[in-house]
Amino acid sequence: MNHKSIDELGFNQVIKQIQAHAHAEEGLSCLTQLPFLTDKALLLKRQQEIASFVKLLGTAMASSLPSFPSIKDSLELVNDPIKALEGPELVAIARYIASAQILQTFSNQTLEDGTSFSCLRSLIGESIDENLNHASNQILEVLDDSGQVKESHPALKQLRREVEMRKNERARYCSQFIHTNKEVVQADQEALRDGRLVIPVRSDRRTNVQGFITSSSATGNTVFMEPYPLVEMNNSVVMAQNQILIEIAKILRQLNEEVRSCRRQLDDLAKRVGQTDARLSIALWSLEKGCSRTDLDSERCTLLKARHPLLGRKVIPITMQLDSKIKAVVISGPNAGGKTVTIKTIGLFALLNQYCGYIPAQEGSSLPIFDDIFTDIGDEQSIEQELSTFSGHMKQIAHILAHMTERSLVILDELGSGTDPVEGSAIARAALEYCLQKAALTLVTSHHGVLKQFAYAKEEVINASMEFNENSHLPTFRIIQGLPGESHALDTARLMKLPEQVLAMAEQYLGSEAVQIGSIIKDLEAKRRELEREETAMHKRYLSLQSEVKDLQLKELRVKQREAQLKQEQTTELARFMQKKRKELENLVAELRNGEITKEKTKQVKTYIESLSEKVDDQQEQLQQYEDEIEYLKPEDPMQLEVGMDVLCGSAKREGKILEKKGRNSFVVAIGTMRMTLSASQLFLPKRQDQKVSVLFQSSAPEPKLVLDVRGLILEEALRLLDQQIESALVHGMSTFSIIHGYGDGILSKGIGGYLKEHRSVQDYRFALPEDGGMGKTYVML
Repeated sequence: MNHKSIDELGFNQVIKQIQAHAHAEEGLSCLTQLPFLTDKALLLKRQQEIASFVKLLGTAMASSLPSFPSIKDSLELVNDPIKALEGPELVAIARYIASAQILQTFSNQTLEDGTSFSCLRSLIGESIDENLNHASNQILEVLDDSGQVKESHPALKQLRREVEMRKNERARYCSQFIHTNKEVVQADQEALRDGRLVIPVRSDRRTNVQGFITSSSATGNTVFMEPYPLVEMNNSVVMAQNQILIEIAKILRQLNEEVRSCRRQLDDLAKRVGQTDARLSIALWSLEKGCSRTDLDSERCTLLKARHPLLGRKVIPITMQLDSKIKAVVISGPNAGGKTVTIKTIGLFALLNQYCGYIPAQEGSSLPIFDDIFTDIGDEQSIEQELSTFSGHMKQIAHILAHMTERSLVILDELGSGTDPVEGSAIARAALEYCLQKAALTLVTSHHGVLKQFAYAKEEVINASMEFNENSHLPTFRIIQGLPGESHALDTARLMKLPEQVLAMAEQYLGSEAVQIGSIIKDLEAKRRELEREETAMHKRYLSLQSEVKDLQLKELRVKQREAQLKQEQTTELARFMQKKRKELENLVAELRNGEITKEKTKQVKTYIESLSEKVDDQQEQLQQYEDEIEYLKPEDPMQLEVGMDVLCGSAKREGKILEKKGRNSFVVAIGTMRMTLSASQLFLPKRQDQKVSVLFQSSAPEPKLVLDVRGLILEEALRLLDQQIESALVHGMSTFSIIHGYGDGILSKGIGGYLKEHRSVQDYRFALPEDGGMGKTYVML
């Protein structure tokens, strides 16, 4: 990718944010070396690796991920046969291997639902090399946390006992010497000089002691001597201590050889840790910034509520959706309205998409895969190269036009500015037309009307503008696709307190034609807002209809289930009845065949026939009841059962009244003097003739605002407007709106909060989301 574009779009600052989550030094360097991918398969693989870590970070093991000590210098020493590692460096290598083992276990775990992540095994591997594990265990067994050989090491125990024995022997001699030579010694305690015990002797009596003088006091009254026997004893202590140092050197040399024998495996482990930690750091950053996975199968530019990661809480989400046929976007609007931030956001997200496949935007966002990104943003003036602002821009644009391809993204800020407007607009249009032929997508910000007209005339080019609040005369930083934007230079000048005389003259010089075009744009903007409101209402109606359809489908399912149940019950009962009557008929026929036909036998036949007729009548009556029940179950309006309602109970349709709700779908019902607990499926609403009621009301309240702006007002005036807003919202059926009161000294915020808390029509209120104004804005629910 173009290094200039990477710098201008702020990608390096984002990398620093990601690096703050790294656990290993190798991960830090790997993050800066990860290439931007233009191959879809490779990018999908990297995206899948990061997605795996995003999922794993929700497990319990995520909290135990360790940090890795720095071993970069140690690895260089390991590869140098002359130099050797000290104890602390060896301990760092052992802890690095142990941390890699934990990272590997975390990456290779299987979730409770059986999900495993094979893509991570290719990064960190399935197991640590046995030689590395052995070296790590050896180091941690021999050395303590500070890198010193442990006191309990068997090779040092005997040597340390030898040193203690020599020291004790030396101390006994000194004590005995001082006790027996009190007339020559200056003090009753020996002294330690440079690790050797010496006797403090009076200077005038030093000839009475046979030995070496090692030093004297500052006054010269005392000399420190080693009698000849003490010299040998001191030497024996030093020799014993040297034996310990020699043994420690041997132990460290053995550990160095152990590490050096597996240096290739250690280099490979460090490389794999760096690659794994880089993906893990991106996953942690993605969770922190609320990123979502981009749709790599889509070639469209779709950004849904995209948030620039470097703007923090000040960020205002932007949304831009481009059809696949669109090859250029001309963004216009007021100064300081967010045009440059918008194109920088899109360019930065294109880089992030090809770096990791995750961007701080809502799910469903997507971007094409570009082979390069070219930008011309900011002031290109250069004193050293004797370039003016316009010359600097032209030099950069010439470079872009010469090197872009059919898969490139081109971003040009304030195209054609810095020179004569007529000539500048001509160059801007020509450059844009050239980009349409040669580049995949071009984003242009401009105030030139020629470019706005050009965008209207071309199917593959669209206008976009930054929204401007006509009431507050401030930009809202929202993107409006399909409409060109006004510069609002006069509004901005008026806000900056230019004299009214100057503004009036400017409007006169501007001419009626420009004013008329501005009015047309304002009318289009008003129509757009109206369409947005209608779209919101239609969406709510759509959701309501969806809910009704779901309820009807549920009721239809209940009808079918009840029909099947009734058929099964009827079939079973008829089968039992037929079996019983068949036996009775067989017995009756047998009796008729034997002997004469008597009155009693005739009576039995009549009784049998009557029982069949009664059964038919019962079945017809039951069938009618079933039909009535199905009629009540037919999917009409969803049935809402509430306490106090009159209902029909069971298949007999007995009248009852709901006394209380018991459980989720059960009710206690009074049927005459009886109280029964029945399920909702056994209760039916009686058919009644609905009475249609129409209500007509009139109100003089004005139409409420979606956003009430009270900044700059005193509290009393703000509360008066708020009271009117609530009344108007209630009259017009609006349930929510927001109040912009700003931060200030908190007077408006506290006063409005207290008023909303006490108002009987306010159900709830709370501060806005950070990206929508935070504590400077309040949402109100009526």
